[in-house]
Amino acid sequence: MKTNKKLIIFIMLILMVLNTVTGCKFDNSIGKEEKEDTSLLVGGKDYDLLIRSENISNLVVDLYGIDNASSIIFNDIVVIAVEMGVDNTFTDDVKEMIIETVLANDNMIRQVLITNDKKAFEQIEKILEGLMNGKPYDDYVKEINRLIEKLKK
Repeated sequence: MKTNKKLIIFIMLILMVLNTVTGCKFDNSIGKEEKEDTSLLVGGKDYDLLIRSENISNLVVDLYGIDNASSIIFNDIVVIAVEMGVDNTFTDDVKEMIIETVLANDNMIRQVLITNDKKAFEQIEKILEGLMNGKPYDDYVKEINRLIEKLKK
């Protein structure tokens, strides 16, 4: 019997050493809700902003003559990049139609900046992709501010 206790203690010591050396952890979370930090989860305020941005993009795409739209919200400003349909021109009337549509559908937006620049469209898409993959808005503040300043000129 004494040999069994020594054997059990010896095995436990080996397991503890292996655990320390390999960095393995015992899973004590059985039956508990797991909180994983995966790259496809966006939480809280960032998620709300992404949903609002997506809604704005959908509203703009539904307007006549616009094939594609991408938008990013920053504070109370939304930056929208559009791709016009074939035989449609990006005019001041189109801009005004977009502004009216956005302001009528999102009461938290105070300023709408619009461009049909392909590079700006791709830049917004890249930012949105990063945000959807879990990167925080803080990682993109400078880039978004540069885009805003460029469009304000």
